Amino acid sequence: MVRQRRGKTPASETVPVTVVEIRLHSLAMDSADSPIKPSLPAAEAGRQRAVWRGSVLALLLPGLVIAAGYGALWIWLFVNDRGGGALARVCLMVLVLVVPSLLAYAGLRLSTMRLTLRGAHLEAHPGFPARDPVTMAYAAVTGLSLRRGLSGWITGAGSLVIERDNGAPVVISGLKSPDAALADLAARCEAFSKPGVAGKSPTDW
Repeated sequence: MVRQRRGKTPASETVPVTVVEIRLHSLAMDSADSPIKPSLPAAEAGRQRAVWRGSVLALLLPGLVIAAGYGALWIWLFVNDRGGGALARVCLMVLVLVVPSLLAYAGLRLSTMRLTLRGAHLEAHPGFPARDPVTMAYAAVTGLSLRRGLSGWITGAGSLVIERDNGAPVVISGLKSPDAALADLAARCEAFSKPGVAGKSPTDW
């Protein structure tokens, strides 16, 4: 009798290698034949869409300042036994009627105001009472500027003015991080600009 050695036979030893080779070969063929497009870089993909909104503090600041001023005046009148006079009643009317209206108006503007930068165009919504956003291509933008008032220097917000060649300028007031929004929009406009505008830099706008 011929004793058989225990263990794996030569055929069983070559099977895993053959399977691996077949799988590698099939994967190579699939990768060569499949029309897979290269993905965009992370920086380019993240730049396709950007949304900029209004500053909460900048929009609420006028109402808060009025509330603080008239509230302090009414307290002074009340402490000096003049809380029943005409001036005190005017202060109460402002605190009860005007201040809530200003805060509600600021809330509506905050919820509707936005600047959306997409792949080839932008959507600018100045906020309430405007109903629909203004859509324009980057090539249609002829100028960009940034305005800041006293509240802007306090809160860091600003008004972005977008000039276009086929209509009145679009002004987005109380925009949060206006410098970053201006730089991003200027870079996109420069990339899609017309030959006559291509030589302008964002600082010239």
